[in-house]
Parts: sequence; C-alpha cells; structure tokens
Amino acid sequence: MKNNSDSQENNTQNTENQVIKYTLKDIENIRVTRANQYKEMKPVIKIGGSVFGVNGDISFVSGLPKAGKSTITRFMIATALMKEKPENLDTISIVSEYCQGRKVIYIDTEQNPSDTKKMINSILDIAGLDKEPENFIALNLREFNHVENMDYLKSLFHYYNDAYLWIIDGVTDFLPSANEETTGNELIRYLMKMSSINNTCIVCLIHENGGGGGNGKMRGHIGSEAARKCQGAISVSYEEDKKVHSIKSTYFRGSKKIEPIYWEFDDKGKPVSCDAEKIESIKQIAEDKDLAKRSELIELLENCFKNHKGQGLPTDTLKNQIGIYLKTNPKNKNLKADSIRTKRDRAFKDMIGFDLLKTKTEKQNGTDRQVYFYDSPNLEIKF
Repeated sequence: MKNNSDSQENNTQNTENQVIKYTLKDIENIRVTRANQYKEMKPVIKIGGSVFGVNGDISFVSGLPKAGKSTITRFMIATALMKEKPENLDTISIVSEYCQGRKVIYIDTEQNPSDTKKMINSILDIAGLDKEPENFIALNLREFNHVENMDYLKSLFHYYNDAYLWIIDGVTDFLPSANEETTGNELIRYLMKMSSINNTCIVCLIHENGGGGGNGKMRGHIGSEAARKCQGAISVSYEEDKKVHSIKSTYFRGSKKIEPIYWEFDDKGKPVSCDAEKIESIKQIAEDKDLAKRSELIELLENCFKNHKGQGLPTDTLKNQIGIYLKTNPKNKNLKADSIRTKRDRAFKDMIGFDLLKTKTEKQNGTDRQVYFYDSPNLEIKF
C-alpha cells in the first residue's frame, strides 16, 4: 500500500477537479532552507560607492531623451573592460568591477549604427584601448521589430551564456508597447531568469514619462514592473536651471541611496564631474527653488482653507480647492481640464512632500475617511 505522500505526488487532480501540475518533489526543489547553497551575488557596478548592479539580477537606468543615459553606460562598459583603473580617471562616480575576460555585451535598439560605432570608440577611449577586445560585443537591432528583437535576445543569451555584463539600450523595443501588461511582465521575468541562470548582471535603459525630468518614473507598465523587481534603479536628467546633468538613485536593494551626482561636458565634449564649488552653487539653487516652491504652496493652502473654519478636508475636496486657486498661465486661458488636473495633483503631492498637511481619520456615515488640515497661525486652525 502506498503512503499518503506517494499518492499525493502521483495525483494530477484534486477533489475539485483542478489540475495539480507540480509534485511534492518539485516543490522541495524550490524550497529555500538554511542548508541550501546558492551563488553569491557580488557587486558588478557601483555608483557613488553604493552597489547598483550585481551578478544574478537586473538593474535599470531611466531618463528623458538626451538626459545622459548613454554617457552613463559608456563608463559602465569601459570600466568593466579595465583590469586596472588609473587613480586620476574621472568616471563620474560610476565604476564596474573588471570582467576577468568574460564577455561584455552592448545592445543598441535606438541609435543609427554609425552612432553605435561612435559609442564604441568613446568606450575604448575611456578604457585606454587601441582596438576592441574580443570579449566586448556591440550589436545594433534598430532595423528589427519587437518580435525579431526578442528572437535575437534569446539567441544572444544562448550563445553568450558566460557573459559578465549586459547593457540593453532600449528595453521597450522588445515589446509591442511599453504599456503591454502581459508581455511586459513576461519580459521582466525572462530577464530576471536569464540573469540568474547565466549568473550575469543585466542593465536596461528605459525612457521616463514626460513632464518633470529626473522624476525617476519609468515609462509604461514595464517601467512600473521593473521598479518593483529590480536590484537597482537610477534616474539621469539634465537640469536646465543648473545647467548640469545629474544621477539620482531611485532604488538600491541592500545598499544605501546615493547623494545626487552632478556632471557636465567640458569644452572638448568630455563628461567631467562637477567640482566642489559648482556643487555648492547647485545646492544653493535647489534650496532657493525649494523655498520659493514652499512659499507658493503655503499661499495656495491658505486660500484653500480660509473659508472652512478649521474643518478638515477630504482628499477630493482639497484637490478641488487646489484646482480652483491654482495660478495658471494667463497666456493659456484655455488650458485643458486634464492639464489642470495634472498640475493640481502635482501640487497636492508636493504639499505632502513638504510636510505641510496634517491628517487624521474621521467617521462619516459609519465609514472611515482621511481628512487633511493645514495648521496655520493666520487661519487659527486647531488640529
């Protein structure tokens, strides 16, 4: 007579006639215990001293077009190819560990092949190499559609399964759309799987949503999924008011977030880190901007609450008040409703970020609701 565990393993259906695909042995194979041995996840790329990319996982670089994403990847690739790095080499705080002769793969889905070649030349210049090492492989997939791109990617992972580092510039070009939920999830899962199976570091470049450069909000559904699953994510932007490029950490798993890194191009077009004096001026510009923004929000809040006699406002009511009192561009009186809504929601989010609102939960018709208060001496509100 078979024991219970044997009969459980041989069953393919349960009492509700649902198909049971995996056996108890299959489940044991994915069980994690203290006795299990796994490959150690070691740092592959560090940014500002913090770990951004590791073997066995995926990371993301986001930014608006022309923000500087390609410049960032040049340093990731170049330093991975360098056995020794000169002390005076300015890598704008981006350093990859030496690849030990393993392959470094760069996939470009966006640029013209001639621009990809310029990218290669720049990488070799940074690395101090006269010619391409055999373990550096650059490919251009610009002319192919997303199905062909995906077929190439699968082939590449098969043939270069010993690669140390992958840079995929234009990850959404492997999808029919950045907002395709099912295929986006499948692509992220596939990249995670290949990083684990091949014990490699995969870095993907992705555009950010427009409106507010450097906000770190990666484009489309795939961007949202990537933010949940990745090892590290940075946002690259060009800050017009400061005339510099910046790198800011959106998320680093198991490592501290970095202070913003600022860099610019010199008169020869070479990326260089900003010096201490420049960084101080940048910080002062940011502080002045924050003070001006805070003052603007305080004026807006006092208008929103002045006729409510100390009463809290639920979210929808407060947002409606913000929309009423928002100052819009007088040259654009026909501003569309969705644009006003976007500005209103951004102002509300900024109020939360500046810690200008207090909240508490109130009962209304037996249901809890969150209400907001603005505690101002001018309005004599008691929270």
